[in-house]
Amino acid sequence: MVYLISFLFLFLQQNLSFTDFTSYMDIIITPDKNCYKYSPSFQSYYKSSFSKQFEKMINTGCNKDEIINNFPGILKSRKNIKCKMGDGSNGEVFRIDDYFVFKTYYIHKPEVGEMKFYPDNRFKDLKVWWGKVIAKIGNIEIIRNAAKNRKDFLEMANPIDDGLSKYNYALKEFASLPQRAYDRLAGDFSILNSIQDASLYYKFDTNNPNNFVKVGKSIRIVDDIDWVPSKNSNDMFNLMRIFIKKDGDVTLKKEIFKKCVLACEKHQLPMDAVFAYLHGFMDEIFKNAGIRSNFEAYYDLMLDLRQNCKNDKIRMQKVREYVETL
Repeated sequence: MVYLISFLFLFLQQNLSFTDFTSYMDIIITPDKNCYKYSPSFQSYYKSSFSKQFEKMINTGCNKDEIINNFPGILKSRKNIKCKMGDGSNGEVFRIDDYFVFKTYYIHKPEVGEMKFYPDNRFKDLKVWWGKVIAKIGNIEIIRNAAKNRKDFLEMANPIDDGLSKYNYALKEFASLPQRAYDRLAGDFSILNSIQDASLYYKFDTNNPNNFVKVGKSIRIVDDIDWVPSKNSNDMFNLMRIFIKKDGDVTLKKEIFKKCVLACEKHQLPMDAVFAYLHGFMDEIFKNAGIRSNFEAYYDLMLDLRQNCKNDKIRMQKVREYVETL
């Protein structure tokens, strides 16, 4: 009875349909040989009727017209401040449920229309990128939800746009992440640098830190990928600029800086172009993180290790020794 009341309260909060409610009740009432494997905590993961239909259509090709006909209701009920997940320079993202979100763009009014799929597998090896557009309904994009539990979802704040208090809170949360989270992020930077389409290359949008979110003990990228004419643009500057801004808690920024260094060197992210053209910006990052040295000294040391220490285990040990001196 307690669980039944809890479910009822959850559905009243989520403004769900009776169909959604009965489908959840089937899970509780219908005997299942594996039912004792589940705990009540899974109840917070809400999959709407739309998501069920959408997943079925992806797998079977059925219900396409039904989804298009039902989406105006989704748009009307979900495009509001309560369901807003975030925004950027191009558009806004709104939560459908714990499994999918939709994105609208500022340049045109959202309109429901023909459905198109994007089965692009160029970026299939990326581990932390969650910005892939699965389909478009008219001019509205459907994307996977990066966080099933909204309590675990935190954007990396920008002190200018979001305020200093939010930036410091984000710094604290991101500084608490394990080194593995930064390693996986740098790994995706390296993978993206290796993908080329004719004369075009690809880049994560690191200008907006809100594109990078903390979900549990991981970092995920929730924006689409940009194409650029320059090679190896996913470099150490673009990784560090996500987190290290002016103002804010220097101790936390230094902790994140150290983790970024280890991640950059593990995957040997490009730094030659950074040194040639962006060394002034890198010096600012060093200063903002409370690092007494400058980028030129860092570049010389890391370049020497990359060129002359071919044993990765020994090289990374030397990098860790350097980080401990900061």
